[in-house]
Amino acid sequence: MKKEKKEEAVRLVKVILESGFASRRNCEKAIMSGRVRVNNQVILDPAYRVKNEDSVSIDRNLIKRQTKRYMALYKPIGVVSTTKYLPGRRIITEFFKGVKERLFYAGRLDSESRGIMIITNDGEFANIITHPSYEILKVYDVTVNGKIDSEKLFNASKGITIKNVTYSPFKFKILSKGRVQSKIRLTINEGKNREIRKIFDHLGYKVIDLERISVGCVSKYDETSGTLEAGHIRDLTKKEIEFFFKQKDKKLKDIESIFSDVSKYDDIDENYDEYSILENNDDKKEEVKEKKHDKSKWAKAKPKKKRLVTKKTNTYKAKTQKKNNTSKDFIDKKFEKKIDKKQIKRKDDRKKSFKDNNTQRKPVKKFNKKRI
Repeated sequence: MKKEKKEEAVRLVKVILESGFASRRNCEKAIMSGRVRVNNQVILDPAYRVKNEDSVSIDRNLIKRQTKRYMALYKPIGVVSTTKYLPGRRIITEFFKGVKERLFYAGRLDSESRGIMIITNDGEFANIITHPSYEILKVYDVTVNGKIDSEKLFNASKGITIKNVTYSPFKFKILSKGRVQSKIRLTINEGKNREIRKIFDHLGYKVIDLERISVGCVSKYDETSGTLEAGHIRDLTKKEIEFFFKQKDKKLKDIESIFSDVSKYDDIDENYDEYSILENNDDKKEEVKEKKHDKSKWAKAKPKKKRLVTKKTNTYKAKTQKKNNTSKDFIDKKFEKKIDKKQIKRKDDRKKSFKDNNTQRKPVKKFNKKRI
């Protein structure tokens, strides 16, 4: 009976938040300021537990509890899976404007892909769908450019790591294979960010179209309502809702089964001596240490690496040769300078003689040309 009462009780913040009054922080501020009352009593604790029978009011106005809704939406291409306003972009909220409850999505899709999304206002239900520990399968139809190599895809289906991110194994079925494009059906139990696109990009293929066909037992093909078209929404049936909650019960039973067989661990030996075991372990450690130091049989000194030594020029002969070479060069330069001075004098003498000869010549008569 105690467990049932705990499940019925809900935090006060959650009750106000689900009503659509404000964001979580503003709801907490309203509670701390003394604006919220439960059964006509002011409560300042946002974690206060509220039952279904209790009445909650803000500024003396009663809050109506939300009824839990479970819906399936077929998201078309070009729509962003978010509830926030984005200028110039299409959002999921445009498909359920007539619904009074404050809804959110459980498991998103890229704007470039299309398919089924589950929408609800129950956080527990959304956690069952999104968390990989519950192993709820999601089926996708992927069309890829070119002819796909089945061996590469088979190796990737066992599990693959791309840029330090590990992706869990998956199942696949090749529906069609051609030169231009091929179609594959994948079943995955997790939904990491752009997982399928990254896997095929790593294999060398480009994803042309990506469609999510089903999430668990919810698919776009339904017997009663027919096929769910793009941009349409429908309520889930009781069987579909029960299917997801049964997955939670299975997980709890698996955890209980681990602790149910405690009798296996009760059989203990009465003649159990800790000291004898510790002594044996110490003897083994000493033997290992002795083996480590006995390296005479197999260990040999490694040969030293030969160094690359250049020829030394600091010897006595090399120094004397340098001095002799420098002295010869110095003498040759002086001799060249003397020769250059003699040549310059000869050129100057020739110039003077040439000028003297020109001065002795008779001047040329100038005459004015008459205009005709």
